Amino acid sequence: MEEGDIANIVAGEEDIFGKSLGFDMLYSELKLNPYAHYLVLEINKEFAGYIGLWITGNNAEVVNYFVLKHYQGQGFGKLLLEFALDLCRLCGVGLISLEVRVDNEKAINLYTKYGFVFSHYRRHYYDDKTDALVLIKKLR
Repeated sequence: MEEGDIANIVAGEEDIFGKSLGFDMLYSELKLNPYAHYLVLEINKEFAGYIGLWITGNNAEVVNYFVLKHYQGQGFGKLLLEFALDLCRLCGVGLISLEVRVDNEKAINLYTKYGFVFSHYRRHYYDDKTDALVLIKKLR
């Protein structure tokens, strides 16, 4: 991710999730957080999605991840997730975790295909009080 990608990420998050992490948070992640790794998906030089990771030694956490709606269902999300998992392996990560809305079956199915398993719930995690599933994957 580069500074110029932040506006596209914010717009995409608002479209997909109804809200965004926000320009200021993403900017500070890019400039100040040594554990932050944000990977942008481009298709024909156009922004199409991203995945944000925090990699801290043996652990990694997916902060946010999406593919724009008109690119979904074409394998781009898998490509981006695989790239992030490869990066984690290269960094020596042994365990990766993420939160997903309990009602997001499409995402849960994708994560399950890639070997993520249920760890625990985060009750009323989202603004609308929907629970989150915490999923984990061992990489070694």
